[in-house]
Amino acid sequence: MVSIKKSALVLGLLAVTGAVMGVGLEASAATSQNINTHGAACNPFNAAEAADIDYLTTGVRTVASSPRKVLCPAPRHPVTGPGQTFWVDGSNSPGKSTLCSVYSTTFNGQFASAYSFSSSAATYDHPATLSSVGTFDYVSVLCQLPAQGGGVLFGVIADDN
Repeated sequence: MVSIKKSALVLGLLAVTGAVMGVGLEASAATSQNINTHGAACNPFNAAEAADIDYLTTGVRTVASSPRKVLCPAPRHPVTGPGQTFWVDGSNSPGKSTLCSVYSTTFNGQFASAYSFSSSAATYDHPATLSSVGTFDYVSVLCQLPAQGGGVLFGVIADDN
């Protein structure tokens, strides 16, 4: 009786393991796996201004009376091409604008490439294509947010096409 229970347990574990492995194989076969990073993952660029940064369910903003910068990670899948596109999303109040730069650095900290833009649109979904970003490079986004909650940085998307 014990051996029957052991056999059933082993067969059950094999079935579960096979199902999990099958799902893993299907997921890895996807051709495009974009990574979205929420604006609340951003940090104050200047640590002394941490109290000026406000985190929201929609992203990050500053509540200071002057613009503040935030630095955001941009996790990504390694790519084989020489470049990669990132999408920076946010909103601005009328008359306000957000300035952002997307940077890539090599695994040993050397500058690889950058792309900068400014938007005064009410909402923006701005593409930022880095001309050079290698398999082991790191990418970050540095944005200057308008004062007094005049803009919200929703986040950044690493486009894996």
